[in-house]
Amino acid sequence: MADSLGNEEYSEDESKILLRKGFKAFYKFSNQFADLSFVTGKHVTGSNCDQKFTSSMPNGLIYSPNFFRSHPINASCKYIFEGLNDHHNLESIKLNFYLIDVRLSTLRNICNENSVSYFVVYGSDQTKSKYCFNRLTKEPREIKSDGSHLTLVFNSINVDRFTPSNFKASYSFYTEFGIQGTRVYQNRTCLFTYNSESVMFGTINSPRYPQNYPLSIRCTYIFDISSSNQRILFSFIDFKLGQSDEKSCSKYKDNLSVYGTKEYPEYFISNDRYENYEKDFRQSWTLLNRYCGNSIPPPVITDENTKKVVLTFYSDHENYEKGFSLDYDYLILRECKYHYYANDVVKYGQIIIDRQFESNYYCDWYIKSENGKSILLSFNKDNIDDKISNQFVIRIYEMNDHSIRSNQLLSDLNSDYMIDLSEEKRQDESGTTNSFVPKFEYTLDSSTKNFILDSSFIKIQLVIGKSTRLNDGKLILNWITASKAVENKCKSNEFMCNQTKYCIDSTFYCDKIEHCPNDFSDEPDKCK
Repeated sequence: MADSLGNEEYSEDESKILLRKGFKAFYKFSNQFADLSFVTGKHVTGSNCDQKFTSSMPNGLIYSPNFFRSHPINASCKYIFEGLNDHHNLESIKLNFYLIDVRLSTLRNICNENSVSYFVVYGSDQTKSKYCFNRLTKEPREIKSDGSHLTLVFNSINVDRFTPSNFKASYSFYTEFGIQGTRVYQNRTCLFTYNSESVMFGTINSPRYPQNYPLSIRCTYIFDISSSNQRILFSFIDFKLGQSDEKSCSKYKDNLSVYGTKEYPEYFISNDRYENYEKDFRQSWTLLNRYCGNSIPPPVITDENTKKVVLTFYSDHENYEKGFSLDYDYLILRECKYHYYANDVVKYGQIIIDRQFESNYYCDWYIKSENGKSILLSFNKDNIDDKISNQFVIRIYEMNDHSIRSNQLLSDLNSDYMIDLSEEKRQDESGTTNSFVPKFEYTLDSSTKNFILDSSFIKIQLVIGKSTRLNDGKLILNWITASKAVENKCKSNEFMCNQTKYCIDSTFYCDKIEHCPNDFSDEPDKCK
């Protein structure tokens, strides 16, 4: 549309014109505004002097506002630290104060925020700790976060200009595993050491327990046995490592492995690239056991010749679970060791386990028979509560003369490799039985009550975990010697078990103890 002079005329809706109001702002000069030259993090837009730090800058320095000036800023500034917290990472923050320049107040023991500068430190769970500048010299100069977040609030609003309050501190982000023990490295390496000279008992767990452990992580727990009269007892509290097949526990799936060794290369924990030496080091390990799945394992006791114990926790890249928690106790070597020698006269024996065997207890029984003989074991429970089954175990080992004569823990072959083989392949590979891996394990909830050991020399080991008692119950273990039938025939004074074809002395027939495995043919109905 054109006006009378021919100019184009432009019209707008009145409602749109009303929206074009321009702007109005307020300003103020004040000594409470900070000179942002002290900011070393990322300034929080819209705030006076708040700044944020993340692990993209894993370490650095922080300063008080107006650092090294003659008077404080009379302001409140936040230092916000945010570490990673996800399925792969759990970071914590550590502050170290290098310089605290403060004129001490006369109120030395009073945290009076109306007269002195002070810190308030907020943790991940919103708890807070207050540190006043007139008391900070008496407090720890190091502050650690209790999680992946930490906020430090520096407040000097009520401080007069004649009370300078300046500080300088370093910060660092580090991976927090949530594991007790002496941490060897402060980087992402999960390696902890333990020694009976400093702590005789304690608890260890998987990373971040009871939260889910991260994917693709390996943690190593090294226990030094400083005295020849010590053994270590491990009692499991909780165990959830996923749905792995517990009977075929692979080292390539989530697992906890227990190793023993006579020696330990010092460079393994003194060289930052210790992973490069793992293959050489593992040659000196003897794998005592490996655990997978979700069943709480029975307690583990170290061998009396063990000098070091190494636990390794491994998680793959597929699944993550709650993890494990266990107690460890350094125990004084006790004289609970018995020897039985079987021959043509002595063909059987009985071991009774009752209330005299208290918690944190272990005992070894050695049974040796004539060459060519086998040993049959049978277990009978009497008024024992199955609820303590995960704190009670009997391990049965097939021994050989070499393992005793050499007095060595290490087997001829790397047992980490050996334990991944079947029993038949294990025999073929070594030509002898690996006497450091149990042939059988019996717990109070075991369905199998009878065992055959085709060895003339065995060890029976009892281990009772922490806070466990048998009360008035007892477990009776009966053992007898036996031999394989020749052409399905036994001697005239022997009885042949129907299914297994083992020959046992005829005196064991109808003795009210089921000796023959599987079929119990030595106790037919007519014996009752």
